[in-house]
Amino acid sequence: MLRQQIHDEMIAAMKAQDVKKLETVRYVWSEIKRVEIDAKHELTDEEVIELLRREVKKRQEAVVQMRAGGRLDGVEHEEAQLKIITSYLPQLMSREEIEGVVDEVIKAGQLDFGAVMREVMAKVKGKADGKMVSEIVREKLSLT
Repeated sequence: MLRQQIHDEMIAAMKAQDVKKLETVRYVWSEIKRVEIDAKHELTDEEVIELLRREVKKRQEAVVQMRAGGRLDGVEHEEAQLKIITSYLPQLMSREEIEGVVDEVIKAGQLDFGAVMREVMAKVKGKADGKMVSEIVREKLSLT
C-alpha cells in the first residue's frame, strides 16, 4: 500500500538523517493524515495518488512563480521536493495510449466533447494527465 510505503520511507529518512527527503515525506505524510481526519477513514491508494498529484501541481506552479520572480534558490528546493513526490506516483500513460482510449470511445459512438471526456477520464483515472486528455479529445473531435 502506497500510504504504508510513504510512512516507511519517512522512518528510513529519519534514520538516515536525510533532511531534504525527510522534510518532503513528512509534509506528504501530514497531508495524508489531515485528509484522513477530514474523511474519517484511511486513504486508499487512489486517494493517496490524487493527493500526491495535487502536491505535484502545487510544486510545479511554485517553480513557475519563483522563476518569474528570480528566486532560483526556491526553485531548487521546490524541484527537489517535486522529484521526491513524483517518485511515489505511477507512470503516466503515453500520448499514444491515451489516443487509443479516445479512439475507442469515439468509435463507440460518442461525439460530444463532455461525454467523451467523462468516459475517457473514467477509463484512465490516475494514469493520465487531464490536460493532455482534453487536448487529444479536442484534436480527435475536430477531425471527425
